Amino acid sequence: MGRGRRPEAELVAIRARIETLLLSGLRAPEIHRALTGPENPAPIEVSERQVRAHIAAVERGWAERADRSTLEADRGRAIAQAEETIRVAASRSALNARSNIGVGYLNVAIKAQDQLARLRGLYAPVQAELSGPAGAPLGVAVTLADHPAEHLEPAEEALRLRRLATDLEAEAARDAAGPPPEES
Repeated sequence: MGRGRRPEAELVAIRARIETLLLSGLRAPEIHRALTGPENPAPIEVSERQVRAHIAAVERGWAERADRSTLEADRGRAIAQAEETIRVAASRSALNARSNIGVGYLNVAIKAQDQLARLRGLYAPVQAELSGPAGAPLGVAVTLADHPAEHLEPAEEALRLRRLATDLEAEAARDAAGPPPEES
């Protein structure tokens, strides 16, 4: 293929393929290999940098589709589809009332009604409480790090570990000393 911009239809097809691979959990290098590798029956001539640019465009598209007005439109469309499914399934259930097919359509109508109720928010909120064994409270410890360890230089990593060791030693010394004396 010569240099220059690809036709729009080809770009759309490549982006759709990349989105599918991205949704299957692959990262940019793996997607590049899937598109250009020898195992692909019709390899695409695309660089890993271009794959990353397509991934960024796909993610921007996801963000645009997730804005408030789009979500409300999608919710409205889902409600309309559920209502239509209920109407069609109920009428087909009535037509096939004397066979198992009618029961199948009735089950579809019931499931669509449940989905419709969920979409409209008709169910009461569910509250769940989590606890440890025998109802004991859960202990939660959160440790925040300035940087993920794999991104630190070796000298920074050593300094961070020395600080952590110092903090742990101080905590152990406090625990060994026991509780502070009470003032009277």
